[in-house]
Amino acid sequence: MLATVRSVLVLLAVVLLAPSGSATRAQEQYDRQTLIPAPVLAAIANEVSGAQAMNNVIDIAGYERNREPAEYGPGHPREADVVAAIARSAGLSDVAVVRVGGPARSQWDGEEGEVWIEEPAASRRLLTRYRDVAATLAANSLSTDLTADLVFVGRGDRESDYAGKEVKGKIVFGWGSLGGIHRLAVTRLGASGALSYGVASGKPIDRPDQIVWGSISAFPADGEKNGLSRKAWFGFNLSHRMGMQLVDLIDRGPVRLRVKVRAAEYPMQLPLVTATMPGDGSIAGAAKDEVVFVAHLFEGATKQGANDNTSGVAVQLEIARAWIALVKSGVLPKPRRTIRFLWVPEISGTMFYLREHPDEARRMLAAINMDMVGANQSIHRNSANMSFTPFSLPSFVNDIGAQLVEWVGDTNREKVHNRRIVSGFQYPILDPRGTQDPFRFAVDKFYGATDNQPFVDYNPRIPAISFDNWPDIAYHTSEDNPAVLDPTQMKRMAFIGLSIAHVLAGATPADAPAIAGLSAAFGQRRIGEALAAGTMMLAQAATGDALGVAYKEALTLVHWAYWRETEQVRSAAVLAADHKGLADRVTAVVAAMAAGEAIDRKRVEAAYLGRAAALGVPAVLEPQLTPEEAAASRLVPAMKPASPGGGPGGFGGPGGRPGGGPGAGGAPTLTGYYASEARSLADGSRSILDIRGAVSAEFGPIGVDRVVAFFRAAEKAGAATIVEKPAPKPPARKK
Repeated sequence: MLATVRSVLVLLAVVLLAPSGSATRAQEQYDRQTLIPAPVLAAIANEVSGAQAMNNVIDIAGYERNREPAEYGPGHPREADVVAAIARSAGLSDVAVVRVGGPARSQWDGEEGEVWIEEPAASRRLLTRYRDVAATLAANSLSTDLTADLVFVGRGDRESDYAGKEVKGKIVFGWGSLGGIHRLAVTRLGASGALSYGVASGKPIDRPDQIVWGSISAFPADGEKNGLSRKAWFGFNLSHRMGMQLVDLIDRGPVRLRVKVRAAEYPMQLPLVTATMPGDGSIAGAAKDEVVFVAHLFEGATKQGANDNTSGVAVQLEIARAWIALVKSGVLPKPRRTIRFLWVPEISGTMFYLREHPDEARRMLAAINMDMVGANQSIHRNSANMSFTPFSLPSFVNDIGAQLVEWVGDTNREKVHNRRIVSGFQYPILDPRGTQDPFRFAVDKFYGATDNQPFVDYNPRIPAISFDNWPDIAYHTSEDNPAVLDPTQMKRMAFIGLSIAHVLAGATPADAPAIAGLSAAFGQRRIGEALAAGTMMLAQAATGDALGVAYKEALTLVHWAYWRETEQVRSAAVLAADHKGLADRVTAVVAAMAAGEAIDRKRVEAAYLGRAAALGVPAVLEPQLTPEEAAASRLVPAMKPASPGGGPGGFGGPGGRPGGGPGAGGAPTLTGYYASEARSLADGSRSILDIRGAVSAEFGPIGVDRVVAFFRAAEKAGAATIVEKPAPKPPARKK
C-alpha cells in the first residue's frame, strides 16, 4: 500500500509540479526546496479548491442583509449555523455552536430605512434604502418618520464647520465621520439627524459608490430628560456619488428630505463555532498536541463582509475538507496532532475560548489566524501578507510559514530566468474560476488587532502567525462582497494554510533538528538585514557625536537580532519533547548561530572605524554607558498578572492595552507596540536598559528615560514591580 501511495505521489509531482515548457532543457533557476516533499505539495495543490472556498463565502454571507428576528434571543446568527453545517459536511468532528459567556446583551437591529429627496419637486426620488444596501443605515438609529430641510456642513465634525449655519430642526450632511457629525450637530446643536458621505476606510475617489459601515452613539438613557429627541436620533451613510449629488442639488437651492426608519432591539449573544480534526494520539503532551486555525466570523452583529472576514472562515473550511479528503484517499497520513478550528466573534471569542479551556490552551503548539485572505490582487492592488509572532515571542512557526509563502510566491510568477523554457508559472496554483494573476506577498513583523493577538497575550504564550490581504479597497464598506474576491488567491491561501499545518501537526522529535536548521537559515537572512540597517546608520552619521550614537545603536541592533534569532531556533526544542539527544542537536544549531555575533560585531566595528576616519574624528570601540543608561541597567521590572489565564497583565499585555504611564506632559511615554512589547519583555529577567534595546531594535531607537518612566508609572499603578540591583563597586585603588 505504501509503495502504491509513493508511486501515485511521484506521478502527481511529475504532472502537477513540472515546468510548463520543454522538459528536455534544463531550467536556469533551481527549484526551491521545502520541508514538504514535492509529491506532497503537488497532492495538496491538486486537492484544495478556490472555487469551493468561494462557494463557502456565498453560502455563509453572500450579501449584506438585515438579520431576521429568529437570529436573536435563543437563536443563532445565520452564519454560525451555515458554518457548522459546512464543517459537518466536510467531515470535521466535535462541531458545536457555543455561546460566548455572559448574559445576552441588547442588540440594535435595523429593519427599514429610507432617505427620499422631497424638494425640489423636480428631483423627487429615493436616495438610499437599507433594504438595498445594509451599510447605509447607521447602527443605533431609532425609528422615525420626519421631513426637514437639508444643510451642508462641510466636514461637519468640527465646531468651526457650523459657524453662521442654523441647523436646529434640520438634517445635516457632510463628509466627516458620521459619528462625529451626529455627536456635534444632533446632540449639541439640535439638528434633526445626520448624513455622511465620508468613506475613510475605503477608496471613494476610485470607487465612488462605496458606502462605509458607520454608526452613531446609542441614545442616552437620560436623553429625553436633557432635551434630545428620539425622532432625530438617526444617521445614514451615503456614497461619495450620493454626497456629490446632494452638494450639487443644494447649491441650486433649498433641499428637503424625508427620512423613514424602523429599528428595534433584541437580546443577542454572538456565538463561536468550533470543530476538530482529531490527531492519532501519538504526540506526547510535552511536545504540544494541538494546532489551531482561527478566523473571526463576526465583527459585531451588524456588519457582514465577504473578504472581512467570511473569506478567512471559508478558506479554513476548505482546508478542512481537502485535508480530510487527502487522508481518506491515503495520500496524507492522519495528523499526529489534533487540529482545532475556531470561528469566533473577533478577539473576544478567542479570549473566551482560551479562558474556558486552559488545559487545552497549554497543549496548543501554535495558531494560524486568517483575516481577509480572499482578495483579488488586481482589483485591490494589494499583496497577501503573513505576520510573524512578536519580537518577544520568537518561534520556528514563523519560518515554516515564511518558507511556504515564499515557495508559492516564487513559483507563481513569470521569471525572466526561465524564459527559454516556460511562458507561465513554474508550478502554477490556479483555480478554473479564478484569475491568472501572480502571487504577490509580503512577510512582515508582528501585527495584532485580530485573532492572533489573544494567543500571544495568553499565559503561557502561544505562537500565532496571521495572514491578511492589504490594502483592501472595500474595507468596511458595502462593496465587501464576493465580486472583489478571487478563487485563485483563495486556493493559494488554502494551500499555504494546509501545508503549514501539515508540517506542524506531523512534526515529531526527529524533525526538530531540521526545523531548527530552517529557522537558523532564515534567521541568518534577518540578521543580515539588521547588520545592513546598522551600517547604514553609521554611513548617515555626519558628526562625531552622531557617529557615536549611531555606533551604539548599530551594536544594539545586531545584538538583539542575534537574541531573537537564536531564541527562534531554540523554540524548535519543544518538538523534541523529552528526547534529550535530539534536543541537544537543536542546542548545537543555536550555539553555531550565536557564534556569529562576534564576527558581525567586528563588521560593525569596521564600518564604524571607516566612517570615523572619513569624518576625521577619534573612534572609541567600547562605548560607555551614560549615567541614565547605567541607572536603567540596574532596574529589573516584572509585570504582575492581571487575570487568570491572561498573559502578563492579562489579555492585551501587562497592564492592559493602553500605552502606559504619563510623561511630563501627561501623555503616555510608550504607546502601541512599543508599550506592548515592553510589557511582554518585563518578566523579571531583563533590565530596563535591556528592554529599551530590544524595543529599539524592533521599532527604532527610543530614549531610555521614556522606558524608565513607563515602568515607574506601571509600578505606581500596582501593575509592575521593579527590583533595583546594587551599583557595581568601583575598582579598588592600588596602594
